[in-house]
Amino acid sequence: MKTFVFSVKSAKVEDFEIIIEILANQAFEEFFNALKQAIGFNDNELASFYLCNSVWKPLKEIALIDMGQEDNEEDKALIMSKTKINIIEDPHQKLLFVYDYIKNHEFNIELIKIKDSEPTIKYPHIVKKIGKYMDTINPPIPSPIIINEQIAEETPDEEDENEEMIEVIDEPTNEVDDNEDITSKEDETDEHFYEDLADMDYDENEDERPIDDDLLI
Repeated sequence: MKTFVFSVKSAKVEDFEIIIEILANQAFEEFFNALKQAIGFNDNELASFYLCNSVWKPLKEIALIDMGQEDNEEDKALIMSKTKINIIEDPHQKLLFVYDYIKNHEFNIELIKIKDSEPTIKYPHIVKKIGKYMDTINPPIPSPIIINEQIAEETPDEEDENEEMIEVIDEPTNEVDDNEDITSKEDETDEHFYEDLADMDYDENEDERPIDDDLLI
């Protein structure tokens, strides 16, 4: 049995490549499942292979499911589960693989070798994988510890701010301390009043003052 060896590269991520081998009588759906796992797609989105010419212009679509969009038989897409790899006749065939029509993950696939299969290998077989596509497209979020450290470097220490506030509060001011026992103005007035009144009292031993006759009515 003949084995087709393909090179899969990303149109978006440099230094990413997968070398995969697949039997000529295996279906494109098996090719798709192997690529999906190798690339790191965990969801279930629609996808298509496109047979291309030498300059990567799509000529024929091989879709995951039948969308029924074309009435003309020649323009209808082939279905992965019903289409075998040996449909490829060009020894240097180029293909375009698109996963998720909204996010549009695109990969350039090229047939680089046709060789005899080996009975000890289970196909599809990933021969080599360079780089990580998903980690490059969606870089991991830094851990909360790292984020907090960055915030701590940029944000003033709360304790330092409190110390500064305490220093400002402790500065001498003209305001009266609430703990001091302060006599109110009203108390001061009463105190002086009784002092004056006390001065007006006569000593018990002091002789009575003579009464002015002119004051008598």
